[in-house]
Amino acid sequence: MKRKRPYSRKRFGQHFLTDTQVLDKIIGSIKIADQDHILEIGPGRGDLTNRLLRLGVPVTGVEIDRDLVADLEDKYGNHDLFTLLTGDILKTDWADLIQSNADNQIVANLPYNISTPFFFKLIEHRNLFHSVTIMVQKELALRLCHPGTGKKLKDYGILSVIAAHTFNVKWIAEVSANSFRPRPKVNSAVIQLTPRPRFMEEEKVFFGFVRDAFNARRKIFLTHLRKNEPEIFNLLSDATVQALENLRPENLLPGQFLSLYQEQTL
Repeated sequence: MKRKRPYSRKRFGQHFLTDTQVLDKIIGSIKIADQDHILEIGPGRGDLTNRLLRLGVPVTGVEIDRDLVADLEDKYGNHDLFTLLTGDILKTDWADLIQSNADNQIVANLPYNISTPFFFKLIEHRNLFHSVTIMVQKELALRLCHPGTGKKLKDYGILSVIAAHTFNVKWIAEVSANSFRPRPKVNSAVIQLTPRPRFMEEEKVFFGFVRDAFNARRKIFLTHLRKNEPEIFNLLSDATVQALENLRPENLLPGQFLSLYQEQTL
């Protein structure tokens, strides 16, 4: 008797992508070579998994929902190219998920409730992957893609600055909420991240510096530094002080944050 396909579970943030055109667009956006290995996070009911397996490279799925694991095993358990693991991707050692003799990439429709913590874990392990193609909520995608110039500065923040220094970020497509079952309250977007090398040893310290700045995003940046971090302010050159005059954190480009951090740490 065929197992009944399980319903989504709210506590896992599950919204299953059912739009075949969007699924095909995701597949069309990734580049596959013979030596590739794909890590799919949260394969759910396996609609994207099915298309990934057609590419002819090994696919490893990591699924936290045991009911969905049973469903996936029924459908793909005998497939030579598919490996299914049960677990929480945020608590898993990613080094155990990759294939050392392959070029690893991530392709996933991420549950909304893990998108941001997943991004920060991805930063730490980005050297393991050559490409990351993920579906996230549109709001997060806009933040990760924002260059720091133009309109909608409300979308520009710490995630924008961090993403600019750790990935080359490409917008693939916006995806309507109607493409999912159950229907989420917001639209989504597919983005592609190409990892960049580590740019300094103390990346986390730099990220903390940026976070502190955006905690006062509407205040004049120099005023914030003078009051809250005088030891940093006192190390800035006259030219830097003049360049930052009347600017708020949201007015500084990603490169300016890095230059400023490096100046006060020399």
